[in-house]
Amino acid sequence: MEVERKYLTKIAKQNGGMLMVDQVIELARDEDNILHKYFTWDDTKAAEAYRKQEARALIQRCKIRLVEHDPIEIRAFVSLPTDRENGGGYRLTTRVLGDEGLKDELLRDIKLTIQRWNKKLHLLDQDLAALLLAVEEKLEKRRGDEDRAAA
Repeated sequence: MEVERKYLTKIAKQNGGMLMVDQVIELARDEDNILHKYFTWDDTKAAEAYRKQEARALIQRCKIRLVEHDPIEIRAFVSLPTDRENGGGYRLTTRVLGDEGLKDELLRDIKLTIQRWNKKLHLLDQDLAALLLAVEEKLEKRRGDEDRAAA
């Protein structure tokens, strides 16, 4: 991927630091271009892949209202890492939260997401990165409290 990164960086530099998606696609159309292999050139397959992405976006916009304390809206469906590894799919959030194993998997996935965000935030803002770290620690403490209560 290093060669591809350098190539994309060169294109961006030629455009005043901007890398435009349409330009990348246009360059990649050439079968000899190093980026060509990263795209689906069969229009039928590409259209189906795009519809799948649209379906994911639609599913992610669905919300449910939790009314334990102050009502809040959360996603109605979640995708777990094991689901993504096995072809994808979304589960009802209420079912995931009601199953300890699935809930643990969701929490692990959230922690990994927080860690990825934290790495990105460190590039921009140390204070925000520290806040994100505090969220991660709060999740750990809460999970530990739940484990002790269940024992």
